[in-house]
Amino acid sequence: MAEEVISDFDRTLSRFAYNGKQCPSSHNILDNSKVISEECQPELKALHKHYYPIEIDPRRTIEEKLPDMVEWWTKAHDLLCQQKIQKFQIAEVVRESNAMLREGYKTFFDTLYQNSIPLLIFSAGIGDILEEIIRQKKVLHPNIHIVSNYMDFDKDVEEQRESYMDAYDIVLEKDETLDVVNGLLQDILHRGDGVGIHGS
Repeated sequence: MAEEVISDFDRTLSRFAYNGKQCPSSHNILDNSKVISEECQPELKALHKHYYPIEIDPRRTIEEKLPDMVEWWTKAHDLLCQQKIQKFQIAEVVRESNAMLREGYKTFFDTLYQNSIPLLIFSAGIGDILEEIIRQKKVLHPNIHIVSNYMDFDKDVEEQRESYMDAYDIVLEKDETLDVVNGLLQDILHRGDGVGIHGS
C-alpha cells in the first residue's frame, strides 16, 4: 500500500472537459464569477490572453518564462485583491460554477481516507476554491493536505501580494518529474511546522 499520494488539482483531480465542453480551473472559476466586476473581467482575460501562450510555449525554458509569470501573477493578483472578495462568497462562487471532479472521485478519496493514506495536493491554483470544491463534493477528509495559494481576506492589497508571492507556486513545472513537488514535500517535512499546508 502507498505511503502517500501526491497530486495536482486542476484538470488532474478535477475534470478537463465534460460533454465536449472544457471545465474551469480554480482560477477560471473565480475570474468568471459574479464577484468579479464587469470592469475587472476583461482585464483578467486580457492578461490570460497575453501570458498564457508564454506559459505553455515549449520553446522557452522555465528561466525564460519566470519573469513573465511573476509579472502575470502580480498583475492578476492585484486586480483580484481590489475586488474585496469576502470569504463567505467562495462557497457560492463554487456552487454556481461548472467545476467537476473526475469520474470515480468518491471512491478515490474515500479509499485513501479509509486506509489512512495521506493525500497531498500541490496546486498553483487558488486553494480556497479547490478546497471548497472538494468540500462540496463531501470528500474533504482529514487525510487531505493542500499546498496552494490561499487568499488572505483581512489584508490590504500590498500585504496580500507579498503573501501570495512568497507562497509555493509550481505552475512552471511542466516536465512531470515531480522534482519540485518532492523538494517542497521534503522541506515541509523537515521543518515539521506545516508551513504552507492546509488540512481539512
